[in-house]
Amino acid sequence: MLDLLAVGLHRPFALSPVTEAIQGGQLLGLIGPNGAGKSTLLSLISGYITPNCGEVRLLDQPLSAYSPRQLARNRALVTQHMDSAFDWQVGEFIQLGQGHAGLPCAGIVEAMDITHLLDRGVLSLSGGELQRVTIARALNQLAISPAGPTEGQAPRLLLLDEPTSALDIGQQQNLMRLLRRLARVPHIAVVCVLHDLNLAARYCDRLWLMEKGRLCASGTPAQVLNAHTIETVFGAQVSVTAGPGHAVGIELAC
Repeated sequence: MLDLLAVGLHRPFALSPVTEAIQGGQLLGLIGPNGAGKSTLLSLISGYITPNCGEVRLLDQPLSAYSPRQLARNRALVTQHMDSAFDWQVGEFIQLGQGHAGLPCAGIVEAMDITHLLDRGVLSLSGGELQRVTIARALNQLAISPAGPTEGQAPRLLLLDEPTSALDIGQQQNLMRLLRRLARVPHIAVVCVLHDLNLAARYCDRLWLMEKGRLCASGTPAQVLNAHTIETVFGAQVSVTAGPGHAVGIELAC
């Protein structure tokens, strides 16, 4: 679905060339310590940053071949911080940038547990509430319905930078389950930056581990995350146990 062909960046953050592919139907987690280059790589994937070398191709076309409107139909990016100078009503805010007429796509508001927020202004929301509303807007932008795939719909790419950072444990679980369920539908691929290794190890199909501006490991959680790698990259002493499928569980050493 999306191919990175020796994509690299010299400045403002050095990113060593990456050659990888993102497949539809997968939930991919970008993990790594602070300053490793996760958000930078996500910006390159989205097209908001132009690489100094290599090429990013979406659906076999270079990102540069898409108009802004075409790109917006095929990929959405949710950044770490959302600032609004206007106190949009939540129901209106979710519909900003949508390419379809009418109300948000079926099931989005319910899936994100924000029905009770629709009449509120976005400036009145807590950090976690705003995070969920912003993710709902991205799903609506791509015309993705948690109620099921739309017949004949082209593949979509959803990019999220630390989508669980402001959420409580229940909302984290709800969101990761939703992202994994959406990724199972062939028309969407989900890529999210995660700092919580247990969330990444439990819910993601694949992981890309970043360190000092380079992609140092790629594979299933069981392939990427082990006690030695976590201590080497993160400086943390942990125990790692096998979970269901390719998942693993991580526990900090006392």
